[in-house]
Amino acid sequence: MKDSFAFIYVHKTNGSIRVESQETARKVDGRPEWKHVATINPHVVLESILRATIKERNLIIKHLLT
Repeated sequence: MKDSFAFIYVHKTNGSIRVESQETARKVDGRPEWKHVATINPHVVLESILRATIKERNLIIKHLLT
């Protein structure tokens, strides 16, 4: 399986979240209203979230968005 990456952005004024592929992230990256907060391997992060306790899961998600 080929590794893929997801790019996470948070809107600077309303806090909405978007996750983009490498191709679509290029279009979002130049927009000043979107802040890039993380680049992740979605397979690894999803596995971590699914294996985590509720408390650990909340910490993982918080870390991704800051």
